[in-house]
Parts: sequence; structure tokens; C-alpha cells
Amino acid sequence: MGLLKFRFPTPWPETRLADLRKSYVTGLDRTPSRLNVEIRKDLLICQRSTTESGRLFAPWPVDRFGTPFTGTATLGERPEPYSLAIELARGKLNDVRNQLADWKQMGLRVPAELDDQVAESLRSFFKAATTRDFPSAALESSQRSLAAAFAAGQALVDVYVDQVLRNRMVAGKLSTHLGIGLDGDPGPAPWASKVVPAFNAAHLNVTWKSLAPTEGKLRWDEFDAQLAWANKNKLAVQTGPIIDLRPGALPDWIWLWEGDFDAILGMAVDVVRQTVARSKGKVPLWTLIHRPGSTDILGMTEEDQVRLTARLLQVARQADPAAQFLVGLDRPWGEWMASSGFQLGPLHLGDYLARAELGMAGIALEIAPGFSHPGSPIRDLLEFSRLLDLFALLNHPLHITLAIPSASGPDPQADPNVRVEVDQWPHAPNEALQANTAARWVALAVAKPFVRSVTWKQLDDAAPHLFPHAGLIRPNKTPKPLLEWLKTFRTELLK
Repeated sequence: MGLLKFRFPTPWPETRLADLRKSYVTGLDRTPSRLNVEIRKDLLICQRSTTESGRLFAPWPVDRFGTPFTGTATLGERPEPYSLAIELARGKLNDVRNQLADWKQMGLRVPAELDDQVAESLRSFFKAATTRDFPSAALESSQRSLAAAFAAGQALVDVYVDQVLRNRMVAGKLSTHLGIGLDGDPGPAPWASKVVPAFNAAHLNVTWKSLAPTEGKLRWDEFDAQLAWANKNKLAVQTGPIIDLRPGALPDWIWLWEGDFDAILGMAVDVVRQTVARSKGKVPLWTLIHRPGSTDILGMTEEDQVRLTARLLQVARQADPAAQFLVGLDRPWGEWMASSGFQLGPLHLGDYLARAELGMAGIALEIAPGFSHPGSPIRDLLEFSRLLDLFALLNHPLHITLAIPSASGPDPQADPNVRVEVDQWPHAPNEALQANTAARWVALAVAKPFVRSVTWKQLDDAAPHLFPHAGLIRPNKTPKPLLEWLKTFRTELLK
């Protein structure tokens, strides 16, 4: 049994104690392992089944950056506890300095101000490390180091994105798809003319629930309306997921078959075969299944969900050999694995499917920071960059779906089980925060050459949707500021 112990300052607010219980540890493969977290007075005690060294990731308050998940450096077991604040400062500073060195070696030119921020973080860390016998002084210096490191990390990514996009634009506008997720029939919507100039692609929302509200009967009216609207507006078409392993996306009648994997497999195969075959030659890119291997659902084991995914890829390729088929993964940092009995996790599942040569053409990652399940705890821009680079190692194109909130109050059209985690953000989300955050995250994803598409998950807050306040259109049918930024970004950079 492996044991890592960390001392944190007291008194510590109860809400933050609850956050600390969400901590997880990763090994060399950056995949979280099962972890038992216990808090005793001022000690955070992490028990694992392995004694290997690892990195602890914990939600921690950082000035001007909210309460993002932050990682320590790689640590080994030892009898005396580590100082959690000092080790988080050390870990973040290491990440920033290592990324800065890597990108400089690749030719990145950085302003002197960025080097000054890194130096400030380093000075504060030295002070924290040398005053560890004086907890209040060490905590204050650790917090200053963290704030400077996070600011430097954001500035570093901004510089990287600017220079990479400039270099890639030398050959002309980029072919990356910037898409918008559609629900229902967008044809009669009064905002349609305002949306089209901001995108060069449309993502048709075709779920099992919308296709088969009644067992044995498929309906195509919404799908056909979305496809006709996309073709009329000359938008590239992406579609799916057909099978979304989320309760709200599955037909109500499927729960009668809970626990009968063979029956579920047969019905899922049938709906995928019919849907893909009916659209043969019309839809070039499909997300077949979303969220496999990330949660218990319909009584399926992790192995069942992997088998389902593999079978759907085979069936879809037979139905339309010319189309490309993706598998969607949610919560890609995998923090949920610390308390789950599932073993693979997003990265390893993607690797398994890629190596199995089932015809998977790419991976669709759903990124929804600052939301409760099925969203992810918030991270900073540098961690998003590192995540994309990690999945790029699978040597398959990435397709990113984003959702970021513009408010935090009640949202009657959102899934009632999903909420905005207000405490994770620097302040209560508003439209300015949504626009500022999304602009950085979208631009970063587009800057990565292995990212083939970036889709804004939700369009209209007045229509039923998953993530609260994550649309581009207010309930009163007026656009949010982010839509205008997307229009400018698409016009200037994308074909």
C-alpha cells in the first residue's frame, strides 16, 4: 500500500476540504489511479495500491485563476508529510519552465515580461521553501509563486498561439473546421443569419433518443432538417454521437433492457447501421459513440462498453466505407478514475481502439471546464495545451467540443443534474468571462495542427441543452459577445 501525506494550512474552509477530497495521483503515464483520500486535522493522506512515485493533483485557490486543479512535482513516499502549498507551487513552476524551454527550443520567441513572471515565481518559491518552518510565511510565498506561475503559463500559451497561427497562416487560411452544435430544426430560428458567418461547419445532434423515442420506430425529421440547413448554408457536416452513454441522451424505453448487454448491443448496432446507411454519401464524419468506459450505465461493465464501441465501428464501416468515424471521450483528464472501478481511462481507451485497427478515424474530446459531471473541474490554459499534446501521441486526429458558461443562476432548459461550479471560477461566470476564456481555448485548439475541428457544443439557451448557460444565443434570441468573436476569428483565419 502506497502512502503520500501532505500538510495543509488550518483552519481551512469546509468547502475547500470537500474539494481536497477530489484529489488524485498520476504516474508516469499521467493517468489517475484509484485513490483513497483521508483528511485528519491538517493532514491530507493519500493511499494507493502502488508504491511508485507520482504527482498529486488537487483543487487549490490561485489569485485571479479561481480554484483550478494544480499538480505537484513527482514525489516519492517518505515518513514526514510534504507541505501541500509548497509542493503545488514547485509543480506548477516546473511545468511552466519545462514548457517554456521546450517551446524556446522549437523557436518560440518570448517577451522579457514573460521571463520576468517566471523569475518572480521562482523567487517566491525559494522564499517558501526556505521558510517552511514558519507556515504562514511559507503559505504566503507559495501563493505568490503559484499566482505568478499561472500568469506566466497563460502568457506563454498566448505567445505560442499567436506565433504558431502566424506561421501556419503563411500558406493561407486554415482548413480547420469551426463548428456549431445544432439541436432541433434551425431553419425557422430568427438568429440563423447571425450564426452562419461565425462557422464553416455544423455538428448535427443525432442521438438514439431523438432517433427512436419509441422502440422499433425511427424518425428522421430533425436530422433531415439539420442536414438541409447545413447544406443550404454551405457548412461542412459532422454528425453524432448516435449512441451517447448518458441517461438524458438514451431513449426512455432502453432502461427496460438494463443488464441485458446482448439485447442492448443488438439494438445499438441496428440503429447505427440504419442511420449511417440512410445517410451514405451525405455525411462524411460521424461520432458513433460518446463516453464509453467512463461511467456505469445500463448495467454494462467497462469491457461491455469497449465491446460495444468496437462493434459499432465495424458496423458503421460496412454501412458507409467512405465515411470517417470517431469515438467521443468526455472528462479527458480522467480525474474520475480516482474513485472508479474502471481501469482504462480516456487515454488508454483511445490507445486501445487506435491499436485495434477497427477503422477509427479520430478521437472527439468533450471539454467542459467548470461544470459538474459530465463536465470537468477547471484547469488553466497550459494544462489544456498539455492535454491536447498528450492525446496527439495516439497519432489520430483530434476533434474538440467546447462548452463554457456565461452565467451561474438557474437555467430551466439545462439538464437539471448539471450545474456550474461557481467556486472553481475566478468569479461568478458572466458573458465577458465566457468570451475571454473561450477565445483563448478555441484559438489554442485551432493552433494545434493535429486538431481537425473545434465545435461549440451548444447554440441556443432557449432550447433544451446539457450544460447550463453555455449557448451563444440568449433566451431572448439575442447573441452573446462570444458569437461576434467567433465570427471575426473564423473570417480572418479559416477557410
